[in-house]
Amino acid sequence: MPYLMRHYTQFAKVIILESNSTDKTVDIAHSMDAEIWSYDVKDEIDDEWFTKLKNNCWKGSQADWVMIADADEFIYHPDIVNILKRNYNTVICPRFFNMYSRGFPITEGQIYDEVKMGVEQTSPKAKMNIFRPNAIKEMEYFPGCHEAFPIGNVRIDIDTPIKTLHMRNLSKEFIIERNMRARKRNSELNRQMGWGCHVDWSEEEWIRRYEEGLQLAIEII
Repeated sequence: MPYLMRHYTQFAKVIILESNSTDKTVDIAHSMDAEIWSYDVKDEIDDEWFTKLKNNCWKGSQADWVMIADADEFIYHPDIVNILKRNYNTVICPRFFNMYSRGFPITEGQIYDEVKMGVEQTSPKAKMNIFRPNAIKEMEYFPGCHEAFPIGNVRIDIDTPIKTLHMRNLSKEFIIERNMRARKRNSELNRQMGWGCHVDWSEEEWIRRYEEGLQLAIEII
């Protein structure tokens, strides 16, 4: 959360969508000037519910741009404000990179000051995670929120220099701990539909994919 807040408060108003968190998420977010919207839902990972939330939480916003991001996704460009000011499209689809590091970052600065290596994700495709709320009526995200079929005055920019940095693979130990927690909370609907099925991989499979990603990673930042 400190990394997330330090990044986004550089250029945006931050609203955290929180559901029954039991860690320090709310305290940290409040201390760093985020607005908190809390939702009382079952303690499980339910992609159907998350998708509905992302399809509706932004409606009524008067912002020039809305960014929809998970807590491990950093929408990044060193001059992002001016890039957005000069963009006359209504939906932006940044290239999406899974970032890798051998140890969990310890910098007191920005997380990407330390975690610079990544692999571009091409399937599922990059997320349409930036859009103009005054031009778009519906985003129509599908579960996983990579695919979207926006409705309204739709002009999609797929050539933006903005990147989404997915900070998931931050050491072998972090991946195992994170996925073990997620496996316990994965909903029966998710399993039936095949959503978020990576959390049910074996520990050996997680490690194999992590090591493979480290070998393929190139400098992104």
